[in-house]
Amino acid sequence: MVPARPQAPRSPGTGSPRPEGAKGPWWRWLVFGLCFSLGFGLTQRLSRLGSSATNAVIPSFSAQDTPGTRLGELQKRFGAEGQSLSGDLDRWAEQRRQQRQSQEEESRKATQEQRNQERRDAARSEVDRARLEALNHGPDPEAPTPEPILLPPQEPAPSPAPDPAATTPPGAAPNPP
Repeated sequence: MVPARPQAPRSPGTGSPRPEGAKGPWWRWLVFGLCFSLGFGLTQRLSRLGSSATNAVIPSFSAQDTPGTRLGELQKRFGAEGQSLSGDLDRWAEQRRQQRQSQEEESRKATQEQRNQERRDAARSEVDRARLEALNHGPDPEAPTPEPILLPPQEPAPSPAPDPAATTPPGAAPNPP
């Protein structure tokens, strides 16, 4: 059996094998680059001609000492003439720590207050539950009944005696005043 000979790469489009040393049509890339540079040059020239025809002045950006907003301008804008800009990291860290501690303390107080309120509510509900049970079940049968308190009997008050002058005999005419 005869070993198969490796086939040479074929060029696209023609289907014919490429020669061993040829890597491709280099002149296509040359034409592409020339067209690109010609288009870029024409566009640049037309833009220059168009800007001079309208006599529009394009502001030039001159180089500054340092880019950005100057410190003096910021101080004038925000009114911080007397304040120093040096950062004191230790002082800042201490302030942050104090803020955190105060927030934690407030959180602890709020949590404790909430727990106390829950305990009070639970105690109230327990007392209310006990009252309702007492009302529902009536008096405890084992509890002794209290003795009624007896007061001594009171004698009826004597009725007032009739006034003899105010009474008239039956058949007599009343006296006009």
